[in-house]
Amino acid sequence: MVMTEPLTSIERDEISSRREMRSGTTLRRRIASISSLVAALNTAVDDLESFELPALNDDFDFYDEVRRFEIALIRRALRMTRGSQIQAARLLRLNATTLSTKIKNYHICAHEW
Repeated sequence: MVMTEPLTSIERDEISSRREMRSGTTLRRRIASISSLVAALNTAVDDLESFELPALNDDFDFYDEVRRFEIALIRRALRMTRGSQIQAARLLRLNATTLSTKIKNYHICAHEW
């Protein structure tokens, strides 16, 4: 019969730290995986929002097209900045108050981000 001696506190600490390192590595891998997924989803949404030039016919309205383009740019900037209007305004090179006004005028929901 093999007798085992109880673990010393140092041995217990070493085992515990090895487990923590493994779980930390696992956590970092999971975070990296989630980050990649979020990036892929953002790219997919951007692709869905890509514009085709409208036909220049009697139904064409320049101001409607400008409005649609502005809304798409604002939404993309908000998504990239996770909803931060200040950072989105910097990206778009707008004053924060100008962006805020456009968000209100275009009825862009802040909770989307």
